[in-house]
Amino acid sequence: MKEKKELIQYTAVCLLLLYLLCHYWDAAVGWLIFLLGVARPLIVGGVIAYILNLILSFYERTVLPKWRVRPAVKRAASIVLSFLTLLLILFLIIGMVVPELRSCIDILLSSIPVACDMVLRFLEEHPDIFALFPAIAELQIDVPTVLQQFVSWMGSGAGASLFGYISSFVTVIFNLFVSLIFAVYLLAGKEWLGAQADRLLRTYLPSAVRTKSLHVLRILNDSFRRFIVGQVTEAVILGILCILGMLLLRFPYAVMIGILVGATALIPVLGAYIGAGVGVLMIFTESPFQALMFLVFIIVLQQLENQLIYPRVVGTSIGLPGILVFSAVMVGGSLFGVAGILLGIPLTAACYRLLKEDLRKRER
Repeated sequence: MKEKKELIQYTAVCLLLLYLLCHYWDAAVGWLIFLLGVARPLIVGGVIAYILNLILSFYERTVLPKWRVRPAVKRAASIVLSFLTLLLILFLIIGMVVPELRSCIDILLSSIPVACDMVLRFLEEHPDIFALFPAIAELQIDVPTVLQQFVSWMGSGAGASLFGYISSFVTVIFNLFVSLIFAVYLLAGKEWLGAQADRLLRTYLPSAVRTKSLHVLRILNDSFRRFIVGQVTEAVILGILCILGMLLLRFPYAVMIGILVGATALIPVLGAYIGAGVGVLMIFTESPFQALMFLVFIIVLQQLENQLIYPRVVGTSIGLPGILVFSAVMVGGSLFGVAGILLGIPLTAACYRLLKEDLRKRER
């Protein structure tokens, strides 16, 4: 009887909150955006802590279980090792990719004025070229002037404000520092935080609601953990296939572009195209024909990855059919961009598991 009364009170409060949310929707959205902006460093810190916790758990289970030291010392060592592991991976990727990418960009920027001069000379030698394109001729665009202004714009650094760049850089560094500190606090006291959260749920939620809420949270956590592990595995497979294929076809920058494609493949389905675009840019500085061939190669590889590798590796790891993986990526990306792509798959997997459990319960 007591639990039934608590459930009725809980339902009434939820309905009241839902009415207020619908009635004051604009104000609620404004406050939500404001609070998310203020709490952004803490949210980023929570995401960093969640990812690092996977590495930390590995060290505590396999590397440090036999250490005869206090738990606080073991936890501190695990946090340090987790950060060092993540930094080492980032350093290897950035150290191999950025120098070569910078040299390729320098080559392209230095070749843009030459290419523009070639176009200008061609237009001067063939003044009637736009007669073949009536739509362009009707616009009355002074192409030589536009090209000269483009070259001047590139040479002037696009007129960017140095102060604006410095201010943005300082803000990003400060927010990142706050996020890292918050992540360390979360990792150091995760057991205490879990106990306090369970205490709050026991106090303020009915027993049935608390049990269901904890079950949903466990499934969400398991789905996100499996998704991250599966995504990393798929990125490693794609990077290795890209390196082997480029070495076989004798493309330049094979190892570096393969690592870049694998790193950007951490963004589901569409991420490898970002790395492929950079790869085309870099190979273009060596040979435009090879850049075109690499584009064909990466399209074929990406289709193979989308249709065969990704649904099986990630879909199997999170228990989600391949068609739902693809649907979650498309719908999430259309609604919320990159964030929707990253969150769509594990959320869909969690809903899929909960729906299967409910169906089996009702069928029995």
